[in-house]
Amino acid sequence: MRRQNPQIKNIPNLPSPCTGVCTMDMDNRFCKGCFRTRLEIGGWATLSNEEKLGIVKQLRSRRAETKA
Repeated sequence: MRRQNPQIKNIPNLPSPCTGVCTMDMDNRFCKGCFRTRLEIGGWATLSNEEKLGIVKQLRSRRAETKA
């Protein structure tokens, strides 16, 4: 079982990374605005802060790969 980071656990819910540009890129299967998949978008409200932070880290690399 993975230990939770107490600093992340004690902060309020991380906000959605939504940018308001809600258009799916069907080639890459993620949103062109926030770079989340449909499952990540739909499940955001039920994820823990640790899970949300993990997704946010993935978004950075998805964004960089798309702009390369």
